[in-house]
Amino acid sequence: MSNLWVWLKSLGVAIGSLIAFSANSAIAEITPDSTLTENSRVTTQDKLKIIEGGTRVKSNLFHSFKEFSVPEGSTAEFKNADGVQNIISRVTGNNVSNIYGTLKTQGTANLFLINPNGIIFGSNASLNIGGSFVASTASSINFADGTKFSAINPQTTPLLTVSVPIGLQFGATAAPIRNQSQASLNGASSPVGLKVHPGKTLALVGGDITLEGGNLTAESGRIELGSVASNSLVSLNSTNQGWVLGYKRVKDFQNIQLLQRTVDGSNISSVVNTSGERGGIIQVQGNSVELVGNGVLLLTQTTGDKNGEDLMITSRKLIVRDGAQVLTSTTKGQGMGGNLIVNASESVELVGSNTGRTTLATATFGAGKAGDITINTNRLRIQGGAEASTESSGVFLDQESLSPQLFSPATGVGGNLRVNASESVELIGTSATDSPSRLLARTLGSGDAGEVTVTTKQLIVRDGAVINVSSELLNSYIYEGGVPNLGKAGNLNLSAHSILLDNGGKLTATSEYGRGGNITLQVQDLLLLRHNSQISTNAGIAQTFGDGGNITIKIPSGFIVAVNSENSDITANAYKGNGGRVDITTTGIFGIQSQKSNTLQSDITASSQFGLNGIVQINSPDVDPSKGLVELPEKVVDASRKIVASCNSGAKLAKSSFTVTGRGGVASSPTEPLTADAVLVPWITLEPEGSNRAEGFQNRAVIQQPRHTEDSPQKVNSLNQPIQLVEAQGWVVDANGNVVLVAQAPTAIPNSSALTPGSCATHS
Repeated sequence: MSNLWVWLKSLGVAIGSLIAFSANSAIAEITPDSTLTENSRVTTQDKLKIIEGGTRVKSNLFHSFKEFSVPEGSTAEFKNADGVQNIISRVTGNNVSNIYGTLKTQGTANLFLINPNGIIFGSNASLNIGGSFVASTASSINFADGTKFSAINPQTTPLLTVSVPIGLQFGATAAPIRNQSQASLNGASSPVGLKVHPGKTLALVGGDITLEGGNLTAESGRIELGSVASNSLVSLNSTNQGWVLGYKRVKDFQNIQLLQRTVDGSNISSVVNTSGERGGIIQVQGNSVELVGNGVLLLTQTTGDKNGEDLMITSRKLIVRDGAQVLTSTTKGQGMGGNLIVNASESVELVGSNTGRTTLATATFGAGKAGDITINTNRLRIQGGAEASTESSGVFLDQESLSPQLFSPATGVGGNLRVNASESVELIGTSATDSPSRLLARTLGSGDAGEVTVTTKQLIVRDGAVINVSSELLNSYIYEGGVPNLGKAGNLNLSAHSILLDNGGKLTATSEYGRGGNITLQVQDLLLLRHNSQISTNAGIAQTFGDGGNITIKIPSGFIVAVNSENSDITANAYKGNGGRVDITTTGIFGIQSQKSNTLQSDITASSQFGLNGIVQINSPDVDPSKGLVELPEKVVDASRKIVASCNSGAKLAKSSFTVTGRGGVASSPTEPLTADAVLVPWITLEPEGSNRAEGFQNRAVIQQPRHTEDSPQKVNSLNQPIQLVEAQGWVVDANGNVVLVAQAPTAIPNSSALTPGSCATHS
């Protein structure tokens, strides 16, 4: 059984990538231009490049370079006086900036590096700055007073400003940015790549953004990845954490990729990390956002008592595959984990692999509450054992001498998982190790699990995939302090036009040791169960106490359809506790029936092996075709001998007729349903027997079925409940001229004023 803590420990697989420009091109190093009032000056001392001069306007210090690259092993150090808040550097030449060494500033100044030709950060690139860092391929930086510091149209004597930057303006092109940095600071074993000081912002904003085995780190800070097209304006808003970027004035976006690369046979993954005492913010904005490879990770983790920050992905399409992960969590303290928010206008696709679990996840490993997951998209597709999950989990303690390993469960509550997919949600198959593709809210300890809510037009769960809320134990490990009282399984709420469960597809809200969760389905048209599929709120599945949960299925205008021999079940069972309750409201149910206990057929059950059985109640607001049929005599009778075809009482009398009406006529088979649009006449109510009289000249015979209204729906505690059928013994004519078949033969009362005696009498 997988565990999120294990996922954090295992990082690494590989994939190649094509980049639009080469990192092996010649490095021109740092060359100032002569476009400022006071130009930049560069002095070389061995591998140290000291950058001085530049034009200062109060808190802003401006530098302008014809070329700006830093060789591997070298440091480019900006010398800035106290009071400088922003060091703003532009590249006016035609070459890419290759940063293979270190960028350094004095004090807490923020550093902006603008090169419209492109920027590459090599595998050993690093940052040693006290403030935030913004690297961009914009053509200019815009300021609040309307001035621009342009890299493509540098003025000989530019009008420099004292105001703060407010935007990154892109011109006719938006060049790419690539990061391969795996730099380690102070001999640390875990590479941090490009890293800013705690609480600061690290932003890469350009055309295509590619992290190919490259890391970004901003402890309790903010990381921004923005990929925009030409003629875009990205806003900059100053905060205590540095800079918040906005994309309201961006019309078109480009692509963001987090990939692996292979070096000497080793796989190096890309990691974006804002973990810290209060977590940090990650914002990813692009056209197509793609994470590929085992160990590729977007992570914000709260390690203290303050609440965590959110991780947000906004795109047209999001693809997470081959073991890549997007995760927010909380660990040691009381702080809540951050929320995970995905807004993908077209699609979200999660694809599993054989080497690691692909996931979008939130989790608590301690006392804090896990964050929530919200996915807003047109289509969500999960396959190959991938998952979107929220969990109250735990940590494995470092006790190498113990076998099995010691597990310390979380006490915090799991988060909620919400999916809003305007077109479809599709979960398909399992991984090579039989891990199902799934939507999951789970607890492994005393904290309660969260809820799963899905709203879509079409929901498909097939080939072993599952939507699950559960409360369960890691049976192969030792629980620290003994087995805890498990928290409650969450609730599962699904709303769709149609739901298909096929080939072992499951909707479950189960508990090993406690009460099962609840499942609520709101379906417009059809719930179809095929080939051993299941809807279950079973409890006490570890043969312990625990009441079954409740299942509520509402399809007032549609149907539940299964195949009796395929063993697809709807169950709210228990082992030692009491069975749950199954409430179904539907127009019709076909191929599945209520049973006292599960069989090898398709069943609806609410049973208990050692407790009280639950309740199965089926409500049919319209007539159930199988319950509203009138049994006809086996012997065929010539109707012409029982009902007078015409009366010889004068020319003014109209010819009589015999019409069988009801819900549009008689079905071709008693087992076939009558659709709502087949209703040709309304239901009628029989008049009291004493008021029946032959009246009028155009008579009709009506076979009347039971009437059901919304105020008094038909209630059936079992689909097998028999109904008594009564043969018609006679017929009468009511006040409206209807000939009505009745159970008891009445005494005929001829109407002599309208009929000739003896020739037109009422027969029975």
